[in-house]
Amino acid sequence: MKKGRSVRLYLADGTSTGIITAEIMNWTGHALCAPRIRFEDAIRRDELKRTGVYILLGDAFDQEIPTVYVGEGDDISERLKTHAKDANKDYWTKFIAFTSKDMNLTKAHVKYLEARLIALLYQAKKCKVDNKTAPTFDKLPEADISDMETYLDEMQLILPVLGVDIFRKPSVPTAPAIEETTVLFKLVNTNKGIDAKAVETDGRFVVIKGSKGSRHETGSFQAGIKDMRDRALETGALQIIDNSQFELTDDFEFSSPSAAAVFLYGTSRNGRTDWIVDGTGVNYGEWKTAKLEQI
Repeated sequence: MKKGRSVRLYLADGTSTGIITAEIMNWTGHALCAPRIRFEDAIRRDELKRTGVYILLGDAFDQEIPTVYVGEGDDISERLKTHAKDANKDYWTKFIAFTSKDMNLTKAHVKYLEARLIALLYQAKKCKVDNKTAPTFDKLPEADISDMETYLDEMQLILPVLGVDIFRKPSVPTAPAIEETTVLFKLVNTNKGIDAKAVETDGRFVVIKGSKGSRHETGSFQAGIKDMRDRALETGALQIIDNSQFELTDDFEFSSPSAAAVFLYGTSRNGRTDWIVDGTGVNYGEWKTAKLEQI
């Protein structure tokens, strides 16, 4: 069983849409998130005058997916001021900055973090990366690399809490592990060319790489799921097989089995009845009910 963690959020403005800081018990790191419209107030804060790494987040108007930029600096407030004046970066609507409370992050540390974050963005395939290059930086002692990987783990814990889930790729167990510890679900409709597998992991319903769906779309196809399908195609997480079928090239996560079923069918569906526990005739809804009755 995974251990619980505590993330402390502080609403500096007293609202959930203003400046927010985030910390984890016994972690020397510090996160600050602010909307661009509060930039002038946020930039005055002492946390941003430290060495750190930052993320600019926004939507490019001509793109289906969010645009993201990752940077670093000795005094990240100066770097952020430059971006705020840059007409080529008008897309960003908020930023998140990570620094250290004990001032132990060095230029080498944040260059390593910058490179790792950009690599994670490319692996996750959930956004357009605005960085012109994908740097690699490993000029750190082994102990420092270990420390920065731990720092990165904490960053990835905080980011979704702040509403940013573009760095994380679904963590799906390997085939043997699925057989031993995880319930595998299947959705098959031969007439529509649908043949998919999925698991529940980390509070998400994840459709496994290689699953096939129908390119058919009806008027009842939910706009949000259609946008998700379009974004998956743009990032390469989905590829077209022929006029009727597509295939997932990566594991793809959804908030529910119904959202996954709609994505695969291209029309309104009830995922609780569509998904079947592999090797049985039990659907997802029945499986969930049986689990509740055991409590």
